[in-house]
Amino acid sequence: MFDFLTGVVGLVYFVSISVATRQHFRSDRYPLGMYVISALSLAGLGTFLGLAFRGELVFAGLSLALVVAAQGLFVWAVRHSRNRNLTLAMDTEMQSETIIRTGPWRYMRHPFYASYMIFWLACALATQHIISVIVFLTLSAIYTYAALREERVLSSGPLRKDYIEYRETVGIFYPRLPLRG
Repeated sequence: MFDFLTGVVGLVYFVSISVATRQHFRSDRYPLGMYVISALSLAGLGTFLGLAFRGELVFAGLSLALVVAAQGLFVWAVRHSRNRNLTLAMDTEMQSETIIRTGPWRYMRHPFYASYMIFWLACALATQHIISVIVFLTLSAIYTYAALREERVLSSGPLRKDYIEYRETVGIFYPRLPLRG
């Protein structure tokens, strides 16, 4: 029963990010990289749901907690980025017009990517299936590439000065821990 609940919550998360991809983000075209992300995501989701609905998850409790955390971070990020004209991942044509510093952006520069990586980690831990592990590792690499590419664009564009200052104080996918000297 707990596996089934974890599967349902994971499916709800996946549907919410799928809807947001079309409604919350803007791009003139669907970038090629998004097709790769979509294909990998469907393979990962199929593996996760198949094992969840058969009751074969390994760490269902931990995975459920991670999926809930990913969903919470995602919703928080959506609330603070409405009407900000964010572009789809891997869009090389368009550029961000603003730096968001509220909500999760106070703590991390890429909360959407962080949310997605937490979800795929949850799937890999829950299933311990080679497909889930490959999807987690590959999508994490793709999201990291996309984040770094976006940062290069912001660091060289009209928002350069503000973004470089912001980047020095906020972590990329998780809060920056204060260093004691």
